[in-house]
Amino acid sequence: MRNVARASPPALLVLALLVAGCGPGSASGSRTTALTESGSTVHVVMRSLAFAPAAVNARVGQRVVWTNQDSSPHNVTYVSGPRFTSSRVSMKPGARFSLRLTTPGTIHYFCTLHPWMKATIDVSP
Repeated sequence: MRNVARASPPALLVLALLVAGCGPGSASGSRTTALTESGSTVHVVMRSLAFAPAAVNARVGQRVVWTNQDSSPHNVTYVSGPRFTSSRVSMKPGARFSLRLTTPGTIHYFCTLHPWMKATIDVSP
């Protein structure tokens, strides 16, 4: 036990947060409320014939970027809520589509190629 290194106070804080589940690797536990956000961009992926996450929270002014990480084509098609211009009919694997959020409200969208793929964006002011 004599060779045990002492941790600095910042290292102990990081360790305590990780053990408590508050560290960078923790998850909310709910797929529908997960938000992948970097700065002013919200990311949604199309994978396994689903939008992930299926519901996101965002703010007016943020950009939403969808990336097709699936092996089949998809699209992002407006259904209801604050209006936006839908993506093109077919986004090939690897393709991206984005929009800037301008109006608060709940946006509903889906993929016309796979109608069970449905998702929402709750946009706050």
